[in-house]
Amino acid sequence: MTVTNQEFDAVIIGGGPAGLSCAIWCKDLGLDAVLIEKNADFGGNLHNIYNPIDNYPGLATANGREMSERFLDHAKRSGTLLRTSCCAVRVDPVSKTVELGDKTNLSSRAIVFATGVRRRKLGVEGEEDFEGRGILRSGSTSVDLVAGKTVAIVGGGDAALENAVMLSKTAAKLYVIHRGDRLSARSQFIDIATTAPNVTILLGHKVTSINGSGSIESIDVENVRDKTSRSLSIDHLLIRIGVEPNAELFRGIIKTDNNGYAEVNSRCETSVAGIYAIGDVADPIAPTISSAVGHGAIVAKVIRSSSRSLQNGSFVLR
Repeated sequence: MTVTNQEFDAVIIGGGPAGLSCAIWCKDLGLDAVLIEKNADFGGNLHNIYNPIDNYPGLATANGREMSERFLDHAKRSGTLLRTSCCAVRVDPVSKTVELGDKTNLSSRAIVFATGVRRRKLGVEGEEDFEGRGILRSGSTSVDLVAGKTVAIVGGGDAALENAVMLSKTAAKLYVIHRGDRLSARSQFIDIATTAPNVTILLGHKVTSINGSGSIESIDVENVRDKTSRSLSIDHLLIRIGVEPNAELFRGIIKTDNNGYAEVNSRCETSVAGIYAIGDVADPIAPTISSAVGHGAIVAKVIRSSSRSLQNGSFVLR
């Protein structure tokens, strides 16, 4: 990190589509902004998209990484100040100061949270132990890996059932485990998965433990109603139970909903003047790459005009 105790018009935290868009627009509008990303690469959850992206207007890519590279190339060409491996550890909402892990302090007129979301974990015994040793990161990249094997997928939404459809083409046996009474995925995924001869749907069940020695050998599942348990022998596990916001930095500072997502108005303003939230971390209803990019543009323009929608000290959602 080469900047030390500098002042900016905006400090943007998070280098996914929303943060990159905001940085590009800030530069275009003549704002002095810095974009910081805790990971070694920009792109955020784009790196977790392994399938083609063909619904972003004017830009189709083979996967999320390619789209991330296109976005980053644009940001670099714009001359935006970009910093990776740069972790924000504390935010002072009064002075609008962001403290970094190396004790550097970045002060600004505006702080923009673009911290995104992460995959929700089961939180059960063995989950951390078997990361990369049986727990799959992606279904689309594991079709050959699971050939002739037994796979369990946890979840009942689109992500879970779409992966079930893909992996059932090569897996010898596949379980879909969902704690609810019904699947919430789109009908086309459900229809294919429920009629596949090698797929077993376990509704009203949850995983309580992941077991094995060198790699996964079995999981324990419990019936959520009668609490009876049984063990399933498996080779691989894919967890798709939704996402949760990366809200640690702003928890207790700005107003959030019951699930921890930042509450914002139509201008992406939070409950604290001069603090904004954009992208998936502020969009639990319909998060998309397009909406995240749009949020970035909105915030840059709002910061540029120095507008506020705090009236009489109260947060106004419009």
